[in-house]
Amino acid sequence: MTDLKDQNIKYKNWLDTSTFDNCKLNRKDYGEFLCDYITGEKEGFVLNLNGHWGAGKTEFLRRMYSELINRNYPTIYIDSWESDFTNDPLTVVSSELLTQLEKCHEDITDISSDVKDLFGKVIKGTVIGAAGMITKATYGEASVGTEFVKTLYESDNKDFMNQLKDDYSDKITAINNIRNELSNLAEELQTNDGTKLPIVVLIDELDRCRPTYAINMLEVIKHFFNTRYFVFVVATDTTQLCESIKAVYGNNFDSKTYLKRFFNRTAELASPDIEYYLNSLNINNDYEKAGYLTDLHLYPRISTPPLDIAYYIAHLSKYYQLSIRDVDQLLAKLNACLRCAHSAYTSKGLNQDINIIVLIVAIIEHDKGITAFNKRELFTPLFEPFLDNKNYAFEIEGTKLRMSLVITIALESISKKIDEGSDYREAGMIIPFLSRKKIDEYKYTNEELKYNSYLENTVNIHRHLNNEKPKFWVWDDYKKVVELAGNIT
Repeated sequence: MTDLKDQNIKYKNWLDTSTFDNCKLNRKDYGEFLCDYITGEKEGFVLNLNGHWGAGKTEFLRRMYSELINRNYPTIYIDSWESDFTNDPLTVVSSELLTQLEKCHEDITDISSDVKDLFGKVIKGTVIGAAGMITKATYGEASVGTEFVKTLYESDNKDFMNQLKDDYSDKITAINNIRNELSNLAEELQTNDGTKLPIVVLIDELDRCRPTYAINMLEVIKHFFNTRYFVFVVATDTTQLCESIKAVYGNNFDSKTYLKRFFNRTAELASPDIEYYLNSLNINNDYEKAGYLTDLHLYPRISTPPLDIAYYIAHLSKYYQLSIRDVDQLLAKLNACLRCAHSAYTSKGLNQDINIIVLIVAIIEHDKGITAFNKRELFTPLFEPFLDNKNYAFEIEGTKLRMSLVITIALESISKKIDEGSDYREAGMIIPFLSRKKIDEYKYTNEELKYNSYLENTVNIHRHLNNEKPKFWVWDDYKKVVELAGNIT
């Protein structure tokens, strides 16, 4: 019996680096469930794995690859975007399929020769002559399926022109023969090597391809590979793929119905648990080691020390509906901003008072192009609520507080404005923060009275810092550092 994990498979390193056991998005149960589901199909099956841009489809497919290989199902992974320069998805899928299967099984070369011959006939007769889709200049390792394409070029050259003259019926016969030979190939692998069926082909990045290439890829899967013992999983942002189809057939074209021709079922890849993901990164520990939580005065606190950075990021990310890729960008820029502030502390001994909520919001606003970022002025804490309901809230001692109100108060606390009766001044200008009168205004809104503890906590931090005379960040400070960090992508 052949153990696929011990063979020279193409993506062997994923067996260690990309598994559901080390998935930071908590998708182990769903991944194993889908693997159970698709391996129960035997009569030709195509599953659309639908997830929006940034949902982590590629990482999910890589983990499916590792899971299926460890279960001893021959599994092929194809990055379709890598190969859309060829104009010919048939060559890509057929060559990658056979090349990767050969890496799984040492003696498959003889078994697959008939399939190669059949693919060669169809490819030469319908694609190479019409489009000249690949040249010998692309025979490097960067191109997909090049070894198989080289074989096609270097064999039977004298018959090449004859193949171009094959009529339609010959091609239909070849397609039917391909399906039969693929099924036979799968059965022989199971009989000779003891591997399990079906053979699973994972197609990634289809929604990033040129519209015509994406459509051709789906047509190839439907006409050539819809055969017994083969299962395809096609990862797409289906909304984006529908737009690609409309780009070819027109805006009035019913692209959703059209896609149903190609997919037997659709599995949704739900938005990941961002809080679980952030906790798996140990952000708080990293920030504590870097000195951000000890050397910088970050406020407000809504939990016991140390300040829970991951909590802020998670809830603000949900409020602004960030994808995992967006969160990764946010983390990189937040780290850059805090590193800059910490550098001023270590080099100049400059204590700094930074509202972490304002800093995170500013980074998100800048990335999303939200107009309030540029409209906001030193004396005007403008905020445009993104969403305004209790489904997106901070929780303090069991009480949910509207995110829009939390952000509004955070912004008011860092604006500079004349506020009679305030005792806090800096160079003749009143450092605002929230006066007692303002606190009372918020205290008696419809929010729970426990919100007062959040306000009082912030007041106490300001009083403490006022005694130390730190650098108090106002809006211009946040805006400047966020714009600098915006150059990091």
